Amino acid sequence: MKTLSYDVVVIGAGGMGAAAAYHLAGDGRRVLLLEQFQVGHKQGSSHGGSRIIRHSHAEAAYASLAPAAFDLWRQLEAESGALLLVETGSLDFGPPNLPALIGRMETMAALGFPYEVLDQTEMKRRFPQFRLADDWVGFYQPGAGILAATRAVETMAAQAVRRGVTLQEESRVLAVTPEGDGVVVEVDGPHGRERIHAAQSVITAGPWAGIFLSQLGLTESLNLPLKVTHQQVAYFETIPDAQEMWNAARSPVYISLPMPHFYGFPIWERPGQIKVALELHGDVVDPDTHDRRVLPEAVDELSALVAEYLSGVIPKAVSAEACLYTQSPDQEFIIDRHPQHPQILFAAGFSGRGFKFTILTGRLLADLAATGAQDYSSPLWREIFRIDRLRSSSPVHADLLRM
Repeated sequence: MKTLSYDVVVIGAGGMGAAAAYHLAGDGRRVLLLEQFQVGHKQGSSHGGSRIIRHSHAEAAYASLAPAAFDLWRQLEAESGALLLVETGSLDFGPPNLPALIGRMETMAALGFPYEVLDQTEMKRRFPQFRLADDWVGFYQPGAGILAATRAVETMAAQAVRRGVTLQEESRVLAVTPEGDGVVVEVDGPHGRERIHAAQSVITAGPWAGIFLSQLGLTESLNLPLKVTHQQVAYFETIPDAQEMWNAARSPVYISLPMPHFYGFPIWERPGQIKVALELHGDVVDPDTHDRRVLPEAVDELSALVAEYLSGVIPKAVSAEACLYTQSPDQEFIIDRHPQHPQILFAAGFSGRGFKFTILTGRLLADLAATGAQDYSSPLWREIFRIDRLRSSSPVHADLLRM
C-alpha cells in the first residue's frame, strides 16, 4: 500500500471542498483534494446551472455573512475570468404577518441592508409575472441574484490546482483515522489502495459526511443524524409574449414563503425556460443506493403551483433533475473541529441555503486550520456553527425555508 504525505487532505470536491482547497493553497499549505467521482458530478448537492444568492435571511448569523460572500465570489471571478454571479434582485412574497417574512425584514433593517416592501398595486406594476393573493406583499432586495453552481465548483477546483493543490478524482475515502497529532486517510483510487498521512484533514463530503462523522464517534456522542433527502427542480417553457418579462434583466429570483415553499429563477440557464423548485420533505435516503429518479407526483404538484402563481408560463414541466439535501437536526450549518481530535475539521448540513456561502465556508475552514484547537477568532466564525450545540438539539424547524 502506497503512503503519501500532505499538510491537509480535503475529502470531497463539491462546493465546500473545492473552496477549502482553494483557500488552503492560497495560504501556502500542501493540499490533496480527493473526489470519489469527478469534479462537477451530479450525485450530490453542488451541481446545476443556478443557485440563489441573497442577503435576506431571518437569522443575522447568516445575513451578516452575505457581504463577505459576495466579495469573495467577485474576487474569484476577477482571478479566473469566469462569469459566476449575475445580479437580478430577489423577491420574497407572502402574507404581511408571516413570521418568516417579518424576520427577514427585521434582520435586513438591523443590518442596514436595502429592501422594499411592495403592495399588490406596486407588485402588479413592477412584476406582472407573479399572480399573488390580494393581501400578500412582496419583499424586494436589490443586489441578490444567481450563482452558476457547477461552473463555480469547477472554477474553484481549477483555481485550487493552479495554486498547487493535487486533485485526485475517482478516489473513494475508506477511513479517516486520527494518529497522534495528525491523521491517516485511507483511499481506494486510480492508483489502488493508498494511506495518506497529513497534519490535518477537512471533511466536506456532503451527503456522505454522516458516514465519516459516525466513524469518528460523533453520531453517538452527539445528537447528530444528518438527514439526506431527495430533492428536484423542473424547467418550464415561457410563452413567447412573456419572455421579455421573464428575462433575467427584468425578473428577480423569487421565493414563496408560505407552505408549500417554492422558489425559482428567471430565464437564464436555458433559452425561453425558467427553473422552479418545490421543497420536498420525504423519507431519508442513502446517497450510495438512492437512484435519483425524478418523482412524477412532485413534478405534478410543482406544475400546479406554477399554474396558480406564475403568469406567461406553460404549467407543464419540460424536464426535471434530481439532487440531494443534507441537513443537520436543527437545520443550521456545522463548521467545526472534532472535539477530541482538532486536527480533523468538517463542514456539513448546508442544504438548501448553503451554496451561496461555499466560497466563504472554504475561507473559514482555512482560518480554522491555521489556528489553535480553541481559536475561533476568524471574523467569519459564528457560534451557531459549533458542533457541540447538538448535545441538546431541538427538533428540526418545520417552517424554515432553505435555498
